[in-house]
Amino acid sequence: MRETCPGYRDEWELVFRDQTDQTIKRTKEKRARSANAAGANDSPPARGLSPSPDEIGINYFIRNFVIGNQSSSRGYLNYIPSVYLNDGEHPTLVSSLAAVGLVALANSTQQPELASHARAKYSEAICNINSALASPSESVKDSTLMSVISLGLFEQVSGFDTWLRHVEGAAALVVARGKKQFSTPVTIRMFIQARADLVIASLHSTKPIPKDMLELQEEAAKHTDTTTAFWQLGVLGTRCANLLFALRGSIRGGAWAEYLEEATSIERDFQRTVERLAIAEPYTTTQEPSGDPTIVLNGRVDRYKDIWSIRLWNNCRNLQMILCEMICYLLNGLLGGDLPSTLQMSMNYRLQETLERLSKLGNDFLATIPQAMELSSLPSDPRPSLDLSFRGNVTGGYMLTWGLYMVGKCAVTTKETRKWIIQRLQSIGSNSGTAVALQLAEDIIKIDQLSV
Repeated sequence: MRETCPGYRDEWELVFRDQTDQTIKRTKEKRARSANAAGANDSPPARGLSPSPDEIGINYFIRNFVIGNQSSSRGYLNYIPSVYLNDGEHPTLVSSLAAVGLVALANSTQQPELASHARAKYSEAICNINSALASPSESVKDSTLMSVISLGLFEQVSGFDTWLRHVEGAAALVVARGKKQFSTPVTIRMFIQARADLVIASLHSTKPIPKDMLELQEEAAKHTDTTTAFWQLGVLGTRCANLLFALRGSIRGGAWAEYLEEATSIERDFQRTVERLAIAEPYTTTQEPSGDPTIVLNGRVDRYKDIWSIRLWNNCRNLQMILCEMICYLLNGLLGGDLPSTLQMSMNYRLQETLERLSKLGNDFLATIPQAMELSSLPSDPRPSLDLSFRGNVTGGYMLTWGLYMVGKCAVTTKETRKWIIQRLQSIGSNSGTAVALQLAEDIIKIDQLSV
């Protein structure tokens, strides 16, 4: 009996496979032409064609950031092949993707020579981007925006120093592209990526989401399905960032009742988004009592469809944790005032409820680590088991870093769990090549030393 072909998991995998075949074909043709030309000139035969640094970097980037190490799964930046080929493999994007791939490979394999190539590619990419930004036609190309976004990844992988500048640069470029940019699903996804990075930057730098980005968000909403959890999480992220900015700039006790009302509204919207996410991206909780405790915390391993699903859930959890911390801060502040006893009891109850939710969100996040780092099998495996010989992947490290920091610095996290998180961040930093993880681990160490 013939089996029915299940087809591709989504349109992005189809795009990637089709365009990868085209790239391979063109590369073979180009090399064949070079070989024929060499033969015509009676040159001595070459000993072999070694991959160039560009090819090494781009291949590693696509493998780790686009499709993931599981070929059947949705990757992290799965829209890049369309941009890469639609703009004719633009040299600006080639140098940017190669730089990220090379630095990730260099860090994970501890090869200084590759790190040197990565820095050279980074410098080349910066020069190319500056030239593109000076051109009215080049500056609005998808390849230019994707180059800026990818260089933000470079800083996330190699260090945090200029990451914020790249994120803000990508946001400025999105604004410059205007309201007419939302013509394809790919441009929508690039906007969502730039918005997501900007939310993280805003949350960690005490800056609001710029008004022009919010206006573009409204325009983009006209061209996409706004009922999906994927879209809603981005909108909720901008609301959280702006609420945090307002709260940090407010006088203690000033407009806190109004801020609590807004936080409550965001909380309700999160609940609806989580309900949608549970239907679209279900996961299961399992116990691995024999799992290595340095990888599996308290024996719990949650299993998702793929990396993309983990990304959505963890983005949701990270934002919810930030919101919960704001609610706790507001409740503690209001409880310090002169309140009627019934209102005080109600607020105390909500405070305890919010602290419990914070703890649950943290535990749920930590249970994604084995699969996110590809240290556990996919849920489709008939007999799931942990493969502890694998040191982890770059995409997983990139996705988990900020979430681990969120859980690690959280007041409800126990000292034992915090030390476990510090070890995870240090492992990601050394094994997966995400240097910013080491910096955040140091911050959590300081927090742990100050905790009672």
